[in-house]
Amino acid sequence: MCGIAGKRFFTGTPDNGLGQAMAETMTHRGPNAKGIFQNKDIVLSHCRLSIIDTTDAGTQPMSNEDGTIHIVYNGEIYNYQELRDRYLGGYSFKSETDTEVLLHLYEELGIDCLNELRGMFAFGIWDERHSRLVLARDRLGQKPLFYHQSDDAFLFGSTIKALLKDSNLTARPDHRAIQEYLTYQYVPHPRTGFDGIKKLGPGEYMIVDDDSITHNSYWSLPDSDPLTLSKKAIQQRLRKKVRDAVRLRLRSDVPLGVFLSGGIDSSITVAMMDDLGVDDIKTFSIGFDIAEFDETNYAQMVADRYNTDHHEFEVSPDEMASLPDIVDHYEMPFGDPSALPTYYVSKMASEHITVALAGDAGDENFAGYPRYANYKAISLASRLPNLTTNVGAKTVRSLPRQIREMIPRERDAERILRLAEKPKAERYAGLVGHFTENDIASVYDGPQKGDLLEWFRELFDTTPARKPVDEATGVDLRSYLPDDLLVKVDRASMAHSLEVRSPFLDHKLVEFARRIPAAQKMPRFEKKVVLKEAFRPYLPDAVVDRKKQGFGVPVGEWFRGHLKTRGREAIERLGEREAWDKAGLQRKWEAHVAGEKDDGRQLWDLVFLEEWYEQYID
Repeated sequence: MCGIAGKRFFTGTPDNGLGQAMAETMTHRGPNAKGIFQNKDIVLSHCRLSIIDTTDAGTQPMSNEDGTIHIVYNGEIYNYQELRDRYLGGYSFKSETDTEVLLHLYEELGIDCLNELRGMFAFGIWDERHSRLVLARDRLGQKPLFYHQSDDAFLFGSTIKALLKDSNLTARPDHRAIQEYLTYQYVPHPRTGFDGIKKLGPGEYMIVDDDSITHNSYWSLPDSDPLTLSKKAIQQRLRKKVRDAVRLRLRSDVPLGVFLSGGIDSSITVAMMDDLGVDDIKTFSIGFDIAEFDETNYAQMVADRYNTDHHEFEVSPDEMASLPDIVDHYEMPFGDPSALPTYYVSKMASEHITVALAGDAGDENFAGYPRYANYKAISLASRLPNLTTNVGAKTVRSLPRQIREMIPRERDAERILRLAEKPKAERYAGLVGHFTENDIASVYDGPQKGDLLEWFRELFDTTPARKPVDEATGVDLRSYLPDDLLVKVDRASMAHSLEVRSPFLDHKLVEFARRIPAAQKMPRFEKKVVLKEAFRPYLPDAVVDRKKQGFGVPVGEWFRGHLKTRGREAIERLGEREAWDKAGLQRKWEAHVAGEKDDGRQLWDLVFLEEWYEQYID
């Protein structure tokens, strides 16, 4: 894993110190080596974390044999050996790296090489033959790529700080992005929170020519045309595809292990590693001293079954001392508090291994989140005859029996009925959103920037889906996954020079999962059934049958206890800023501390945002 950066000049001459300055911002992403390539048109900067072929032969920027194509690359192409054998028999190689395979594959196939890659990546290629810069990002958005364009130059990099090393670029807040951040708990692509700095979307590429910039997609979420196979046949194929995805991700010249949360996805990863003959599997888990947030007992069950070398770390409020470091590495406003335990499990793992496998995307692929059941219920409720706005007059008895059985409380039934009257984007925002428009208006006095759910509306309009479950999971695969979960894992792991590989993000597995009928993923309202039944023989029943817990953090309780002073002070500082309502922020804080409301998640968003302002904008 690595850090990449560069600048394509349209006018002027390169600054001799820019490449080195960019590299200095990315040392955590690549501590093993630095490299710079520069000519009159381009500066390329690279920091290397050595994973495949750890010799100096893998140093980047890397050039082809005649010195006309140069690459900086961050990621892993898991099928690089197969691609080398299939396409590159006529090329000579100086290394055993996937970087050199990618370089020659571009030389052989051009931009169409993207269709052949199976992995996670972001790269920049300077093609002197055509005087063009080619940038691309993997299909699901595991590896970051930021950019800024002006009349004089085009900047790109793995980190925003690398771009900000250019003296012509100033860090300024993007007010619409700030409001979207409050809405979603993350900044949706292509925005970043910084005015003028964007992020390339998942499955996208750009070609920067002398007089034009082309921006296209090479992959999109496929149609969920359902398989007509039997349940048994689908489960057999699913086991094979998961096993193959794990197998490819075991290619490494350095030690590897697993983030074992205690959930089914990471547990399956451990099981498949054992099935593939991996000895002495190292596993790493995070716990809390509050039972409802702690999963370590389930992780221990899997560790015991497969006799792993297991390590645990308990996160306490004291770990909030690392918030400035976390904000420094995340660079963008980021409201998911599970960044904190992810940061610490990465730190712990990095003391033993260089590569960790994880279970990311299992829930999005196989309908594992409770919100999918709720969205399905809302979609069914929307078909009720004579649904009116008089929700208060309705009770749980108004709903069909199959919905009533999953809703133990009448207030949940009223919520479902209320959301059922709304368009799809509003329905889903009601399930997953953080701040509503009214919430934002109560604390923020800055310029309003239009429809904050516009992004969700576009996603629902363009996500191919036949059933509500396919719709919700598809939207998450295009939003929550790349802009929240994968940002969280990439930044936390790379802060400690640790590479994370996720078998459930294999695009061939994702494409197969999209075709599994929704009725097999979620019969009635039971979640993730097809995956659980496919791998039940490999796991303890208690792990398979447990209720979904999620990787939560008790920030609400912390803000009423150990973090009361720190949180209040951050909210007060935010209230002093232009565009923020000091009195509204104070009311929100006091209502939470008094127990009148549970706004812990919203307060985390605001505390993180204040730290971001202090580090990047002030």
